[in-house]
Amino acid sequence: MATLDPPIFMFDNARQKFRTELEQCVLKHEVKNVSTFSDFYKTYIGADLEKRTVVDQTLRDLVRMKIEELGNNPLVVEETLKIVSCGITVAKSASCSLSMPFILLGDILDCLTLDLCDQVFTYIEEGVSVWKSSSFYNAGKNYLLRMCNDLLRRLSQSRNTVFCGRIQLFLARLFPLDEKSALNLVSQFNLENVTVFNKDAGNTTLTNEQVDADAMEVESSLNTSSSSIIDYKLYSNIWNLQDMFRYPVQCYTKELWDQFVKNSESVMRVLSSYKIESTGGGNSGNQQSTYKKSYFPKFLTSEKLSDLQLSDRMFRRQIFVQVLILFRYLTGVVKFKGNSLVLNEAQRKWISETETKIHLLMEETPPHGKKFAAYVKHMLGREDFWVTWKNRGCPSFMRGTGKNSTTGGSGDGEPAAKRMKINSINKPSSIADDFINDRPLGLGSPELTKLWAICPDNFESCRSNDREYLPSLEQFFSESADQEDPINQIEDQYKLTRDPHFQWKGLRLLSNRSQLFFTSQPVQVQFKSIPDYLGNVIKKISKDFPKPVGAGDPAADKTDEAMEEESPSNGDDAKDTDVLGGGDDDELNEPELEGATEEESQNEESDNISPTPNENDVEVSSEDLDAVAEKSGENWKKLAQLLQLKAKDIKEIQEDSDDNIMRARQTLVTWQDYNDKSATKSALLEALVACGLDDAVKIIK
Repeated sequence: MATLDPPIFMFDNARQKFRTELEQCVLKHEVKNVSTFSDFYKTYIGADLEKRTVVDQTLRDLVRMKIEELGNNPLVVEETLKIVSCGITVAKSASCSLSMPFILLGDILDCLTLDLCDQVFTYIEEGVSVWKSSSFYNAGKNYLLRMCNDLLRRLSQSRNTVFCGRIQLFLARLFPLDEKSALNLVSQFNLENVTVFNKDAGNTTLTNEQVDADAMEVESSLNTSSSSIIDYKLYSNIWNLQDMFRYPVQCYTKELWDQFVKNSESVMRVLSSYKIESTGGGNSGNQQSTYKKSYFPKFLTSEKLSDLQLSDRMFRRQIFVQVLILFRYLTGVVKFKGNSLVLNEAQRKWISETETKIHLLMEETPPHGKKFAAYVKHMLGREDFWVTWKNRGCPSFMRGTGKNSTTGGSGDGEPAAKRMKINSINKPSSIADDFINDRPLGLGSPELTKLWAICPDNFESCRSNDREYLPSLEQFFSESADQEDPINQIEDQYKLTRDPHFQWKGLRLLSNRSQLFFTSQPVQVQFKSIPDYLGNVIKKISKDFPKPVGAGDPAADKTDEAMEEESPSNGDDAKDTDVLGGGDDDELNEPELEGATEEESQNEESDNISPTPNENDVEVSSEDLDAVAEKSGENWKKLAQLLQLKAKDIKEIQEDSDDNIMRARQTLVTWQDYNDKSATKSALLEALVACGLDDAVKIIK
């Protein structure tokens, strides 16, 4: 009999059919719920690899066709992003490659203009939580990095400054802080950042006569124009400094250092002599608002603008901050700086004096000079921390993520965590200072601060019932009570009462939970061993445990009484350390306890003849919770309010999951945690009836 060959997978036919299904999903706005397409994908004959390849190509075809159809029409962004959203959902269902959404975004950005790319990148920014999820991060991080670098190459650093900054911020949010591809590990400088200016003194529009400092002070006091103090030498000194800022290593050469000192002193002398006065009058508000909105990535070097730049507060601050950053590099400890790159004592002294002058000049430069100077000082102090972090080899801030998380790279062989701990011993605790001064406590992160502020009174929180971790007598001794029952015929050597750990925990629990632990006995009575004592006490307290149906069988009671009358005799037990308890059951029941014993036996008989408890007063089982959650998914918030959950709990449940059934399940579990034994079926039934969930009520009944 001839066997039938399996059908051949036709790529073009499958491509056409999958395209039709995907187009229907996009047209019906089912980009977030492609259940119809998933069913079609599963039923289509072919291997998963073949079908997934077809779907990948089909999604790229849809994007290409839509771009060809709409061109540069602004609607092309909305239509193509629908296909990308559809691709994300299809990728989650394992019907296409996980990298396909990133490939689609790359195709879209390559085909659109920069104005439209701005709108597409907004979609990428908003989806950072999707790209960082466990499903897509490893598959798409390299695609996103390449995509952002391609965009940065197309953008102008001076004209598209905001767009470039958004891309950098997105990459910072996407990748962890210790991502090696984003770190300048060897401290390289951008030598391509060359400042072009007129270096020909013979071809200048400025005068070559130098104005001394005294003349500048007189002119400044007379409020004359700054153009009268600008000459070519000052112009050359200002822009020659930029080459030192571009490559600070030049400062370690004596000739270049002398030239830098000469240029910087000349510039600082002019800036300190020609002061900028704070503007006043009725239009000061407009000037202030214009100042806040102004931003220049780089200043122009035209000679005609020199007088205006000298009067520009932003231009002055730019030079001040650049000099301070250069000083911080020259005097700081950098891991990859050569051993020969060291300043002498005279150079360090000059830097210290000049740094003090610059801070004074920044404070004198309006507006808000002192505030700006304090901000710059704080910023440079923070920079010292990052320099130290880089010197240690950029260890991860996550615990247990690698060797760098516990060992630094400073070269002294001492673990970074230990070094940081030693260095922080002599530093005062900011939390302690806040506590002493009655200030709000910040615990280092928003989550820790939030946990600390849950209860305003911490001592009251310690006394809360939620912090009661001792088990009940029934929970701890239930298994041992079954072992002590003679019907089960458990040998003494296998009982829990023979375990020293159980003995210790049991005695501690009895001292907190049961009065039998403190039962007084006559002096002449011989003390029992711990196993015998615990066995007798467990038999007594087990009578108060809830009994299952049929537990009050008279025959079983008689057997228990007969077994209790027997005195256990075991050679090994006699060798145990004797503490607490009587010699046998009869010895434990002394005349002082006869009245209590009779009362217990009466209570036992009354319990045996009492009717069974109401079925709705029992706790809700896990199966019932699942069934109720399925029936009350969409109404979970109303049910949570009827169960008297707090508003913050409802908010946390809503943020934790997007599935209403999971939210309903979490609502019921939270209600059980808060109410403990009060979370019975009857209480749940009342809430379900008030909520109008008749189907759920039938399940519980």
